[in-house]
Amino acid sequence: MGIAVASVDLLSEKAALMRESLQKSQTIADNVVTILGSFDHRLSALETAMRPTQIRTHSIRKAHENIDRTLKAAEVILAHFDQYRQAEAKILKGPHEDLENYLEAIDKLRSNIQFFGSKKGFKSSDGIVIHANNLLAKAISKLEDEFKQLLSSYRYVFLYLFLKDTDPQQLEI
Repeated sequence: MGIAVASVDLLSEKAALMRESLQKSQTIADNVVTILGSFDHRLSALETAMRPTQIRTHSIRKAHENIDRTLKAAEVILAHFDQYRQAEAKILKGPHEDLENYLEAIDKLRSNIQFFGSKKGFKSSDGIVIHANNLLAKAISKLEDEFKQLLSSYRYVFLYLFLKDTDPQQLEI
């Protein structure tokens, strides 16, 4: 029976150790819960403190996006103004020096008229379109004058070329 008593004592001892370990584990678990509860409270306080900063950051981000969109729109408008000024300079110079660039300037002017004509919310668009239409009328007038001058200058050449291959008997003079 001595072995049975020793075995029971050993079991009692092991049970006591297990009880002690469980109590230590419970104490540790309670401490962890207390610490986590403290973290939860601190995180809530931190979130509350950060809320105004988050709102300001969001507002700043939105303002930055609006500024970027505005700058891009302004770049497009300024590019059209620049294109308009270049076309105006070429048109005022006249078609006699460089007809190809002159015609290109007229095309650019027309595209500018379309662009600014479609921007009804743009304050100055009506004035720009009127000015551009007047400039376009001048351009066409200068082009007509240049054409008339070329016809006049080369009328004898045209007449010669026409008559060169024509049988004199076919002409009714």
